[in-house]
Amino acid sequence: MASTRSSSGLRAVSLFCLIAASQAVPHGNVFKRQGTSSTRNGCFVSNVNGQRLLSASTYASDAMTVESCASFCFRHKYFALEFGRECYCGNSYTAQPVSDTQCSMQCAGNPAQNCGAGNRVDLYTNGLYVPRAPATLSTPYLGCFVDEGPRVLPNNLLGASDMTAEKCAAHCSNYSYFGLEYGRECWCGNSKPKNPALEIDCSFPCSGDDSQLCGAGGRINVWGSPLPSPENVGDFEYAGCFTDAVGQRSLRGKTTYDSQMTLEKCAASCSGYDYFGVSFAEECYCGDTLEPTAEEVPQAECAMRCAGNYNQVCGDANRLNVYSNAQCLPDPESPLSVTGFNYQACWTDQVGDRSLRDVVERSDNMTVETCAAICKDFNFFGVEFGRECFCGNTLYGEVAPASDCTFRCAGDSTQLCGAVDRLNLYYATVPPTTTSAVATPTPTPTLPAEEEDDGEPTATTETPTPTSTLPGGDEEDEEPTPVSTAVDAEPTDTDVEDEPPVETDVEDEEDDEALPTPTPN
Repeated sequence: MASTRSSSGLRAVSLFCLIAASQAVPHGNVFKRQGTSSTRNGCFVSNVNGQRLLSASTYASDAMTVESCASFCFRHKYFALEFGRECYCGNSYTAQPVSDTQCSMQCAGNPAQNCGAGNRVDLYTNGLYVPRAPATLSTPYLGCFVDEGPRVLPNNLLGASDMTAEKCAAHCSNYSYFGLEYGRECWCGNSKPKNPALEIDCSFPCSGDDSQLCGAGGRINVWGSPLPSPENVGDFEYAGCFTDAVGQRSLRGKTTYDSQMTLEKCAASCSGYDYFGVSFAEECYCGDTLEPTAEEVPQAECAMRCAGNYNQVCGDANRLNVYSNAQCLPDPESPLSVTGFNYQACWTDQVGDRSLRDVVERSDNMTVETCAAICKDFNFFGVEFGRECFCGNTLYGEVAPASDCTFRCAGDSTQLCGAVDRLNLYYATVPPTTTSAVATPTPTPTLPAEEEDDGEPTATTETPTPTSTLPGGDEEDEEPTPVSTAVDAEPTDTDVEDEPPVETDVEDEEDDEALPTPTPN
């Protein structure tokens, strides 16, 4: 016997189905707006193997129409209507089309329109689609970047449930760059990120403005521009941002390190040179030649703020902001002769293994003549590191290329005074009368013998009697005062962020041994 159902039973079933559908699809406030009409793409299967055709957003309403669904989905490229009252949104789909006759259910809010059927959707391309985008600000937008591992903008994190690009820009006003991530995070920094990502990877809406993009997981939308360098600093003019490297410096003259470095301080330190450059926030380099290895790079790569003035930039890791002297400076030279001495060569020297070991003095007014007067009773003298004077009767070391001696003398910028581990060497025209061993001025290191009373030659023995003092009576191994002065060793900076180089104030701080002097016979 065939089963029969009353019309009231059918109505009850239909009502039950509508209630179930209403509970299965979350309700939401419909944002209705007028605009460009949408284009119907056809009738499609809605759910295949548990995967809905469109699943980004959804709502259900007993007043559903094509227009209301399009308005609700205005942030999505596509929308679909199902079962008369359900609306689905999405930006992509994999479709399984079916006959239009299978999408025959009237829309609950407009019987003249069709709204799919059970497991069938009327699919549209949304004419009201307005994609989210990074906010347009006065600060340039740079793009979407990868932010995995160490933070690309590591400073001053702010998380907020009302995050917008404008809020983040204000928060990072003291930095060159800011970025938005994960919908609600704001990050600041002074160095531009270097690893770009696809723009579509930054897809999260901002928690405070649904129309703006705020990165994603491991992706950050970044705005900013490098802080410009001033055109002039004293007599120096800005030349640009250049590459630099430990062991292959772009400026090879005097070097200073100062935890309160500014452009003005570096310019003053290099006033007798043709160039100065600032690097890694705290380092200052002088030179008369910008080395051929130096390559100009975009200003954005010089983004570290100066340690002593946050409104100035002082290069970056392996980057120099370079300035050239507008004054026409003569090239420094080594005088061929000075009272009682003739010039010999650029000569090697080492902390702990000096080429001249008898006397050393240092002065910020050092000249070749000053050193010659200090060493008037010795066979040799040499000037080094711009401000150091060494005397000796015995010469060690060897000839170095003339191009290695590049430092101008602190007391006369027209003269050369060695470099790091390099002496400009002079020898006495008439060796002074002395009871200590006398070396013949020759580029070959020697330890000459001396005749004893019995006529037997024997090597001179030197005793470690310390005779060297610093100006003002300070002992050589005394700790330096932590202010900026020239240093005679390549800075040991690793060019790793937050780890500035450890440099000493005086060249010989690591030379704890006393300087020997010959023992009189």
